[in-house]
Amino acid sequence: MRRLLGSVLFPGLGHLLAGRYFKGALLAVLFSMTVQTLLMGLVWPESFETARPVMCGLALGIWTYALLSLWWGLRRAEHTASAGQSEAMLMRGIRAMLANDLSAAEEAFRALLRLDDRDVEGWLYLARTCQLQGQHDRARRFYRVVRNLDSRRKWTREIDVLSGGADSGASDATP
Repeated sequence: MRRLLGSVLFPGLGHLLAGRYFKGALLAVLFSMTVQTLLMGLVWPESFETARPVMCGLALGIWTYALLSLWWGLRRAEHTASAGQSEAMLMRGIRAMLANDLSAAEEAFRALLRLDDRDVEGWLYLARTCQLQGQHDRARRFYRVVRNLDSRRKWTREIDVLSGGADSGASDATP
């Protein structure tokens, strides 16, 4: 948030705070040059009369680009952190499943699905965990969810092998 506020105050400052030194310095220099030209137009109005609208547009464009660029970079970083958290949750569930701690595995897969309810692997492992716990009806429902989410049919073979083909149907389930 502090980085975004920095770009609101002066274009390029947020990038500098985020460690993007070249981009931040370039934006700051370009913005400074356009503002300097606008200020010179106040001192010598007749000399810069035609350049004033162009410089105003350029200054506004640089400022807008700096804000949007920084905002997009922060969103991308947030998404990357969320993906890392999902991967850690998946690994935690798989480790618990391999250790035969099925309740911990189920909780880890449920936590993963709370982060991203369209995670096909999370649903697949949750279905397998329910199947190992003897909850076959729930497992079948979850396998159906996997089939519905798997538009590219990447997981078809795994679903068939794990479910024994008993999941033909199309209803959603909640974790």
